[in-house]
Amino acid sequence: MWKLIATNIHILSLAAALGSTLVAEHIILQRVLSSRKPFSTDFYTVIQFVSRITILALIGLWLSGIAFVWLGYQEDPKYILNEKIWAKVTIVLALTINGIYIHKKILPRLCEVSKGNAFIHSSIESALFRLSVCISIIGWLMATFYGTAKLLNTYQYLSLIIPYISIVIQLWMLSYVFYSDTTNVDWREKKAILLIEKKDK
Repeated sequence: MWKLIATNIHILSLAAALGSTLVAEHIILQRVLSSRKPFSTDFYTVIQFVSRITILALIGLWLSGIAFVWLGYQEDPKYILNEKIWAKVTIVLALTINGIYIHKKILPRLCEVSKGNAFIHSSIESALFRLSVCISIIGWLMATFYGTAKLLNTYQYLSLIIPYISIVIQLWMLSYVFYSDTTNVDWREKKAILLIEKKDK
């Protein structure tokens, strides 16, 4: 009974977090990093909403995960020796720390963007923002995959965590190929450019 409840909460938390993350990243990539698609206060409201869902999903994931470990340990003390569990814990911990960073740094900056101010002010901020996006997207995808792939139960910790770190780094590097650095981008300048272009037409 309790295991079934924990399973449902776990699955719902993963689904909610993954869906919310994809929606948020899509809006940011299409609106914040695009020179022709303004990021309005309405989009910021959506980002705030999906951010709250992600926070609730993280709480649900931690609670159901702890319940899983406790129930598994009660059935068999060797359950906690399953290294896939600790790989999942590491990924969710990374997602939690990243979520704190997003709440403290990125959301306030997105609020400023919705008012027409700059999003990124330095190359370091740009690198951290890109890394945060990569940790979020890959983290939720990997957590979902690891949570459902029973065939990975015999894998060692490093063989599970190294692919995650490797994919995050590769995606972070690729982000510089597909998206130019957004240092000192001001939406007021972009809006002015768009108005001039419309007048010329």
